[in-house]
Amino acid sequence: MEAIRVMEALTLIVTLVMYSTGIVPCYQMYKSRSTKNVPFHIFLLGTVACLGMFHYGLMLDNGVLMFLNGVGALLQAFYMLLYISIVKSKGLSLLLLLSAVLYQAALYTYLFKNIQDKSARAEALGTASSILTTVLLVLPAFEVVDNIRNKNADGMPAVMLIGGIVCSLCWIMYGVMLNDPVVYVRLPIEGTV
Repeated sequence: MEAIRVMEALTLIVTLVMYSTGIVPCYQMYKSRSTKNVPFHIFLLGTVACLGMFHYGLMLDNGVLMFLNGVGALLQAFYMLLYISIVKSKGLSLLLLLSAVLYQAALYTYLFKNIQDKSARAEALGTASSILTTVLLVLPAFEVVDNIRNKNADGMPAVMLIGGIVCSLCWIMYGVMLNDPVVYVRLPIEGTV
């Protein structure tokens, strides 16, 4: 049990540090008034995923999940709103934000109208949020591959890439130790993501 507490503390710290990696590109964006290389989609997906995982933690009465994802949702939402305030052409950003709101509304409508059992509802919300988080953490890998293929150093800031990778590894180990498939996503083939 002690190893789980150590991993929990490490995951907590690493996640908070990872959330703070958005400060650097947002500060540069604010200072330069340019949104170049600032990953709005990551901030948007991060906000949605953190809100879902916060509610999952609330349903389980898990203070660690509520704290981490509450902080994450606030930071990601701040980064996202700062981006929207600075970007010159707001149409796409606002459309993506509307899509995220509609996704959340559809998900919660489904969960609360169709799943009466509270533990099944929590598991469904946790699974949906965990899958979204997994997608969120995999997206930068595609950008790295594209940058290598095009011999281009532009793209997501390295501090965010490294923070995401380390954070992902911590959550996988923590989820395996808890034996909670919502914290780590089991694939149909052997292994985890």
